[in-house]
Amino acid sequence: MRFAVLGSGSQGNASLVQADGPGLLIDVGLTPRVLEERLGRLGAGWDQIGAAVLTHTHRDHVARGTLGRLANRGIRVYCHEAHRAALAESGEVHEVERRGLLRTYDDRPWLTGGGLRLEPVEAYHDDAATFGFRIEGRVGRGRSLSVGYLADTGMWTARQADALADVDLLALEFNHDVELQKASGRPAFLIRRVMGHRGHLSNEQGGELLRAVLSRSRPGRPGVVVLLHLSAECNRPGLAVEAAREALSDVPRRIEVHVARADEPWPDLRLDRPRRGAGQRRSGRRLVRVRRRVDCPTWF
Repeated sequence: MRFAVLGSGSQGNASLVQADGPGLLIDVGLTPRVLEERLGRLGAGWDQIGAAVLTHTHRDHVARGTLGRLANRGIRVYCHEAHRAALAESGEVHEVERRGLLRTYDDRPWLTGGGLRLEPVEAYHDDAATFGFRIEGRVGRGRSLSVGYLADTGMWTARQADALADVDLLALEFNHDVELQKASGRPAFLIRRVMGHRGHLSNEQGGELLRAVLSRSRPGRPGVVVLLHLSAECNRPGLAVEAAREALSDVPRRIEVHVARADEPWPDLRLDRPRRGAGQRRSGRRLVRVRRRVDCPTWF
Protein backbone atom coordinates (compact mmCIF):
# COMPACT_ATOMS: atom_id res chain seq x y z
CA MET A 1 0.00 0.00 0.00
CA ARG A 2 1.35 3.38 -0.96
CA PHE A 3 0.94 6.72 0.81
CA ALA A 4 2.52 9.84 -0.64
CA VAL A 5 2.06 13.50 0.26
CA LEU A 6 2.06 15.69 -2.87
CA GLY A 7 1.76 18.92 -0.90
CA SER A 8 0.73 19.87 2.63
CA GLY A 9 0.18 23.38 3.92
CA SER A 10 -1.49 26.66 3.08
CA GLN A 11 0.00 26.57 -0.44
CA GLY A 12 -2.09 23.52 -1.33
CA ASN A 13 -2.91 20.04 -0.07
CA ALA A 14 -3.05 16.69 -1.85
CA SER A 15 -2.01 13.15 -0.96
CA LEU A 16 -2.06 9.84 -2.81
CA VAL A 17 -3.21 6.49 -1.38
CA GLN A 18 -3.03 3.35 -3.50
CA ALA A 19 -3.40 -0.38 -2.81
CA ASP A 20 -3.82 -2.95 -5.59
CA GLY A 21 -6.16 -0.81 -7.69
CA PRO A 22 -6.34 2.79 -8.98
CA GLY A 23 -5.08 5.50 -6.63
CA LEU A 24 -7.11 7.88 -4.51
CA LEU A 25 -6.29 11.56 -4.07
CA ILE A 26 -7.07 13.04 -0.67
CA ASP A 27 -7.86 16.65 -1.60
CA VAL A 28 -6.90 18.40 -4.83
CA GLY A 29 -5.59 21.75 -3.58
CA LEU A 30 -2.84 21.99 -6.24
CA THR A 31 -3.31 23.35 -9.74
CA PRO A 32 -3.55 20.76 -12.54
CA ARG A 33 -0.03 21.57 -13.76
CA VAL A 34 1.56 21.31 -10.31
CA LEU A 35 -0.39 18.18 -9.42
CA GLU A 36 0.60 16.49 -12.66
CA GLU A 37 4.25 17.48 -12.19
CA ARG A 38 4.39 16.13 -8.63
CA LEU A 39 2.67 12.88 -9.60
CA GLY A 40 5.26 12.53 -12.37
CA ARG A 41 8.10 12.94 -9.87
CA LEU A 42 6.69 9.93 -8.06
CA GLY A 43 6.52 7.90 -11.25
CA ALA A 44 2.72 8.24 -11.35
CA GLY A 45 0.22 10.03 -13.58
CA TRP A 46 -3.44 10.76 -14.17
CA ASP A 47 -3.97 7.28 -15.60
CA GLN A 48 -3.22 5.81 -12.16
CA ILE A 49 -5.86 7.93 -10.37
CA GLY A 50 -9.34 6.48 -10.01
CA ALA A 51 -10.96 8.93 -7.59
CA ALA A 52 -10.50 11.98 -5.38
CA VAL A 53 -12.06 12.64 -1.98
CA LEU A 54 -12.45 16.10 -0.42
CA THR A 55 -11.90 16.81 3.26
CA HIS A 56 -13.50 20.25 2.90
CA THR A 57 -13.84 23.01 0.32
CA HIS A 58 -11.27 25.67 1.29
CA ARG A 59 -9.15 26.78 -1.63
CA ASP A 60 -5.97 25.16 -0.37
CA HIS A 61 -7.80 21.81 -0.52
CA VAL A 62 -9.81 22.23 -3.73
CA ALA A 63 -8.20 24.04 -6.65
CA ARG A 64 -11.15 24.81 -8.87
CA GLY A 65 -9.29 24.25 -12.13
CA THR A 66 -8.28 20.80 -10.94
CA LEU A 67 -11.92 19.76 -10.67
CA GLY A 68 -12.22 20.42 -14.38
CA ARG A 69 -9.17 18.28 -15.08
CA LEU A 70 -10.64 15.44 -13.02
CA ALA A 71 -13.86 15.68 -15.05
CA ASN A 72 -11.96 15.58 -18.34
CA ARG A 73 -10.06 12.52 -17.15
CA GLY A 74 -13.19 10.70 -16.01
CA ILE A 75 -12.03 10.63 -12.36
CA ARG A 76 -14.74 10.35 -9.70
CA VAL A 77 -14.97 13.02 -7.00
CA TYR A 78 -16.32 12.20 -3.53
CA CYS A 79 -17.56 15.09 -1.39
CA HIS A 80 -19.79 15.41 1.64
CA GLU A 81 -23.36 16.51 0.96
CA ALA A 82 -22.60 19.68 2.95
CA HIS A 83 -19.85 20.55 0.44
CA ARG A 84 -22.14 20.81 -2.54
CA ALA A 85 -23.26 24.41 -1.95
CA ALA A 86 -19.69 25.72 -1.75
CA LEU A 87 -18.61 23.66 -4.75
CA ALA A 88 -21.57 24.97 -6.77
CA GLU A 89 -19.83 28.36 -6.93
CA SER A 90 -17.32 26.74 -9.28
CA GLY A 91 -18.25 26.06 -12.87
CA GLU A 92 -15.90 23.08 -12.99
CA VAL A 93 -17.97 21.06 -10.50
CA HIS A 94 -20.95 21.27 -12.86
CA GLU A 95 -18.89 19.45 -15.45
CA VAL A 96 -18.06 16.78 -12.85
CA GLU A 97 -21.79 16.41 -12.18
CA ARG A 98 -22.74 16.45 -15.85
CA ARG A 99 -20.44 13.52 -16.51
CA GLY A 100 -21.90 11.56 -13.61
CA LEU A 101 -18.65 11.61 -11.65
CA LEU A 102 -19.77 13.37 -8.45
CA ARG A 103 -20.49 11.14 -5.44
CA THR A 104 -21.43 12.18 -1.90
CA TYR A 105 -20.57 10.58 1.42
CA ASP A 106 -22.03 10.87 4.91
CA ASP A 107 -20.83 9.46 8.24
CA ARG A 108 -20.90 5.85 7.02
CA PRO A 109 -17.95 3.92 5.52
CA TRP A 110 -17.96 3.29 1.79
CA LEU A 111 -15.91 1.52 -0.86
CA THR A 112 -14.21 3.26 -3.77
CA GLY A 113 -13.76 1.68 -7.16
CA GLY A 114 -10.06 1.25 -6.35
CA GLY A 115 -10.74 -1.30 -3.63
CA LEU A 116 -10.26 1.15 -0.75
CA ARG A 117 -12.61 1.42 2.21
CA LEU A 118 -13.03 4.93 3.60
CA GLU A 119 -14.48 5.81 6.99
CA PRO A 120 -15.05 9.56 7.57
CA VAL A 121 -13.72 11.09 10.77
CA GLU A 122 -15.34 14.39 11.71
CA ALA A 123 -13.00 17.37 12.16
CA TYR A 124 -13.63 20.91 13.44
CA HIS A 125 -12.49 23.72 11.16
CA ASP A 126 -14.09 27.16 10.77
CA ASP A 127 -17.72 26.84 9.68
CA ALA A 128 -16.87 24.30 6.98
CA ALA A 129 -17.93 20.67 7.11
CA THR A 130 -14.51 19.02 7.46
CA PHE A 131 -13.45 15.39 7.66
CA GLY A 132 -10.44 13.17 8.01
CA PHE A 133 -10.45 9.52 7.00
CA ARG A 134 -9.51 6.05 8.02
CA ILE A 135 -8.54 4.31 4.78
CA GLU A 136 -8.13 0.55 4.44
CA GLY A 137 -7.05 -1.50 1.45
CA ARG A 138 -6.18 -5.14 0.88
CA VAL A 139 -2.88 -5.95 -0.79
CA GLY A 140 -2.83 -9.29 -2.59
CA ARG A 141 -4.08 -12.08 -0.35
CA GLY A 142 -2.75 -10.53 2.84
CA ARG A 143 -4.65 -8.68 5.51
CA SER A 144 -5.76 -5.14 4.86
CA LEU A 145 -3.42 -2.24 5.52
CA SER A 146 -4.65 1.08 6.85
CA VAL A 147 -3.90 4.80 6.83
CA GLY A 148 -5.33 7.38 9.24
CA TYR A 149 -5.47 10.97 7.92
CA LEU A 150 -6.59 14.01 9.93
CA ALA A 151 -5.75 17.68 9.39
CA ASP A 152 -7.51 21.06 9.60
CA THR A 153 -9.12 20.59 12.99
CA GLY A 154 -8.97 22.99 15.91
CA MET A 155 -9.42 20.31 18.54
CA TRP A 156 -9.33 16.55 18.88
CA THR A 157 -11.77 14.21 20.56
CA ALA A 158 -11.80 10.67 21.96
CA ARG A 159 -14.03 9.70 19.04
CA GLN A 160 -11.33 10.75 16.58
CA ALA A 161 -8.66 8.86 18.50
CA ASP A 162 -10.84 5.75 18.53
CA ALA A 163 -11.40 5.95 14.78
CA LEU A 164 -7.66 6.27 14.07
CA ALA A 165 -6.50 3.49 16.41
CA ASP A 166 -4.62 0.49 15.01
CA VAL A 167 -3.71 2.03 11.66
CA ASP A 168 -0.40 1.14 10.03
CA LEU A 169 0.39 4.75 9.09
CA LEU A 170 -0.94 7.81 10.90
CA ALA A 171 -0.88 11.26 9.23
CA LEU A 172 -1.77 14.07 11.67
CA GLU A 173 -1.77 17.85 11.64
CA PHE A 174 1.03 19.57 13.57
CA ASN A 175 0.22 23.07 12.33
CA HIS A 176 1.83 25.63 14.60
CA ASP A 177 3.98 26.34 17.61
CA VAL A 178 1.93 28.34 20.10
CA GLU A 179 4.69 30.81 20.99
CA LEU A 180 5.59 31.43 17.34
CA GLN A 181 1.91 31.93 16.58
CA LYS A 182 1.52 34.51 19.35
CA ALA A 183 4.68 36.36 18.26
CA SER A 184 3.92 36.18 14.53
CA GLY A 185 2.65 39.72 14.13
CA ARG A 186 -0.49 38.39 12.48
CA PRO A 187 -3.79 40.20 13.14
CA ALA A 188 -5.26 39.27 16.49
CA PHE A 189 -8.41 37.84 14.91
CA LEU A 190 -6.33 35.47 12.76
CA ILE A 191 -4.30 34.25 15.75
CA ARG A 192 -7.54 33.61 17.68
CA ARG A 193 -8.97 31.74 14.70
CA VAL A 194 -5.96 29.47 14.22
CA MET A 195 -5.66 28.69 17.93
CA GLY A 196 -9.40 28.31 18.49
CA HIS A 197 -11.46 25.15 18.70
CA ARG A 198 -12.25 25.39 14.98
CA GLY A 199 -8.79 26.35 13.79
CA HIS A 200 -5.70 24.13 13.54
CA LEU A 201 -3.94 21.73 15.89
CA SER A 202 -0.78 23.04 17.52
CA ASN A 203 2.31 20.87 17.89
CA GLU A 204 1.29 20.16 21.48
CA GLN A 205 -2.26 19.21 20.50
CA GLY A 206 -0.98 17.02 17.66
CA GLY A 207 1.28 15.26 20.15
CA GLU A 208 -1.61 14.73 22.55
CA LEU A 209 -3.74 13.18 19.80
CA LEU A 210 -0.82 10.99 18.73
CA ARG A 211 -0.41 9.77 22.30
CA ALA A 212 -4.16 9.07 22.55
CA VAL A 213 -4.15 7.02 19.33
CA LEU A 214 -1.13 5.02 20.51
CA SER A 215 -2.83 4.25 23.84
CA ARG A 216 -5.77 2.75 21.93
CA SER A 217 -3.68 0.75 19.45
CA ARG A 218 -2.25 -2.75 19.52
CA PRO A 219 1.54 -3.23 19.78
CA GLY A 220 3.30 -2.41 16.54
CA ARG A 221 0.80 0.15 15.29
CA PRO A 222 1.21 2.67 13.95
CA GLY A 223 4.66 2.01 12.58
CA VAL A 224 4.87 5.29 10.68
CA VAL A 225 3.75 8.84 11.60
CA VAL A 226 3.56 11.72 9.12
CA LEU A 227 3.30 15.30 10.42
CA LEU A 228 0.98 17.35 8.19
CA HIS A 229 0.12 20.97 7.42
CA LEU A 230 3.02 22.75 9.15
CA SER A 231 2.68 26.52 9.06
CA ALA A 232 5.49 28.16 7.11
CA GLU A 233 5.38 31.25 9.36
CA CYS A 234 4.48 29.79 12.74
CA ASN A 235 6.22 26.44 12.94
CA ARG A 236 9.53 24.71 12.32
CA PRO A 237 10.04 21.04 11.42
CA GLY A 238 12.31 20.59 14.41
CA LEU A 239 9.65 21.89 16.80
CA ALA A 240 6.99 19.59 15.33
CA VAL A 241 9.34 16.60 15.53
CA GLU A 242 10.19 17.42 19.15
CA ALA A 243 6.47 17.42 20.01
CA ALA A 244 6.12 14.04 18.33
CA ARG A 245 9.20 12.80 20.22
CA GLU A 246 7.59 13.75 23.52
CA ALA A 247 4.41 11.89 22.59
CA LEU A 248 6.41 8.79 21.66
CA SER A 249 8.75 8.89 24.65
CA ASP A 250 7.03 6.01 26.45
CA VAL A 251 6.65 3.75 23.41
CA PRO A 252 8.99 0.70 23.74
CA ARG A 253 9.62 0.35 20.01
CA ARG A 254 10.84 2.27 16.99
CA ILE A 255 8.42 4.46 15.05
CA GLU A 256 9.35 6.25 11.84
CA VAL A 257 8.39 9.93 11.71
CA HIS A 258 8.28 12.12 8.58
CA VAL A 259 7.49 15.81 8.16
CA ALA A 260 5.37 16.43 5.05
CA ARG A 261 6.62 19.09 2.64
CA ALA A 262 4.62 21.99 1.22
CA ASP A 263 6.72 22.57 -1.89
CA GLU A 264 7.47 19.07 -3.16
CA PRO A 265 6.18 15.48 -2.95
CA TRP A 266 7.43 14.04 0.34
CA PRO A 267 7.21 11.54 1.91
CA ASP A 268 6.51 8.66 -0.50
CA LEU A 269 6.02 5.49 1.55
CA ARG A 270 5.16 1.83 0.99
CA LEU A 271 3.48 -0.34 3.60
CA ASP A 272 4.03 -4.07 3.14
CA ARG A 273 2.79 -7.28 4.69
CA PRO A 274 5.36 -8.56 7.17
CA ARG A 275 7.77 -11.04 5.64
CA ARG A 276 11.06 -12.51 6.76
CA GLY A 277 14.06 -11.84 4.63
CA ALA A 278 17.23 -9.88 4.21
CA GLY A 279 17.03 -6.33 5.40
CA GLN A 280 13.82 -6.62 7.40
CA ARG A 281 13.97 -4.74 10.68
CA ARG A 282 12.98 -6.92 13.64
CA SER A 283 11.47 -4.10 15.65
CA GLY A 284 7.99 -5.51 16.17
CA ARG A 285 6.44 -3.23 13.55
CA ARG A 286 5.65 -3.43 9.88
CA LEU A 287 8.44 -3.04 7.37
CA VAL A 288 8.34 0.36 5.67
CA ARG A 289 10.32 1.05 2.53
CA VAL A 290 10.99 4.65 1.56
CA ARG A 291 10.98 4.90 -2.21
CA ARG A 292 12.73 8.25 -2.46
CA ARG A 293 14.57 10.21 0.21
CA VAL A 294 14.73 13.97 0.11
CA ASP A 295 15.90 13.98 3.69
CA CYS A 296 16.21 11.17 6.20
CA PRO A 297 13.28 10.15 8.37
CA THR A 298 13.54 10.49 12.11
CA TRP A 299 13.45 7.33 14.21
CA PHE A 300 12.18 7.24 17.81
